[in-house]
Amino acid sequence: MTNQSSPIIPRFRVYGERAEFETERHLEWFFWYTVLPKIGLKPLKSQHTCREGVCDILAKGSENQLVIIELKNVEDSHVIEQITAYFDALIEEKPFDEQIDYTKPIELYTVCPTYRNRTVTTLKHHKLKFSLFSYAVKSSDQGFIFILYEWITKTEIAKIDLPIAPELAPTLNLPDPPKAFVNLLGNCSEDEKIWAIEVRDQVYQFAQSLNYRIYEKPDGKWVRFERNKQNPIAEIGWENKRESLAVYLWLPFVTINGQWNMKAIERDSYKRTAMMRIWIANGIVQYVAYIENQRKSWLVVTDEEIQMGKFTKPVKLQRKGRSAYWKGLAMPIDIYLDLMGFTARSHSLNAFVELALEHSLQRLTKSRQKTIIEVESDS
Repeated sequence: MTNQSSPIIPRFRVYGERAEFETERHLEWFFWYTVLPKIGLKPLKSQHTCREGVCDILAKGSENQLVIIELKNVEDSHVIEQITAYFDALIEEKPFDEQIDYTKPIELYTVCPTYRNRTVTTLKHHKLKFSLFSYAVKSSDQGFIFILYEWITKTEIAKIDLPIAPELAPTLNLPDPPKAFVNLLGNCSEDEKIWAIEVRDQVYQFAQSLNYRIYEKPDGKWVRFERNKQNPIAEIGWENKRESLAVYLWLPFVTINGQWNMKAIERDSYKRTAMMRIWIANGIVQYVAYIENQRKSWLVVTDEEIQMGKFTKPVKLQRKGRSAYWKGLAMPIDIYLDLMGFTARSHSLNAFVELALEHSLQRLTKSRQKTIIEVESDS
């Protein structure tokens, strides 16, 4: 699942050979990054707020026209009325006017499993032009098949096979992703979507296996996963400087005096927790970088980015030697693993998320042990 022809599997409720999306949010999520490219639309924003309410999806058509999309997980007799109200608001508000040609007619798409027969009569007397789509999800031994139809003519518009693989089967009891996470996926490349989803799934799976709670905190274009405010685990979001997904993990690191302190490494207590940015290619971690005082705005760069001219070398990196790794220079992954004594560890993204989770668990265990000792000393 590393290219555009391999869609992410959403979560379904299965009833024999028929299936339905577990929630409308899952339908929106699936439509946003899997169906829209299949029907020639570019996503602009999900859950867009206007004076008449919240539009499910705004997209751009092949002629730069605005497309308003309203999704329903069940039959809804008010969908025409609802999308008409959105049209009335957006024709005045003109969102994304730098990308949309408002001299072209706005297109109105409704997507429902089915419609009432009376809908045809409504359309006969409506001044606006609608594109009504229906869909079906069928289960099979190989997985699921999603089929999108033009509702009136029953013409098949798109057919998407969703094979089930053991590592991708939707078996986790995950909460619905927050709006910030769904919007993030809309900006990501196909590979970046997979990495973001894998990080989220892995964090929840680990927490559920140990029966402890995870908080998912959206903040603008960022989503943080933490046990509590003092114990973050991972943070993912959109980095404007690079126009790409950014992944931060709280990993063990040597941060004593911000120096390469080999004497500290000889002690068992040298592994502190630090916010680290990671660089990923083809699912493999290439670099990690120490983030001083957890400031995401602090520019950290790799040697490769400097050599390619993507970024000029910051003044603080004029220092020579390994001390630059504490001053904004990203560390090649082999150096980090050797420093931390993890030389045999995999370089995969999953392995580094696991390391962050294991380190979080160690901190939790130490915290509980400290609490027990304090209670015993008081008694």
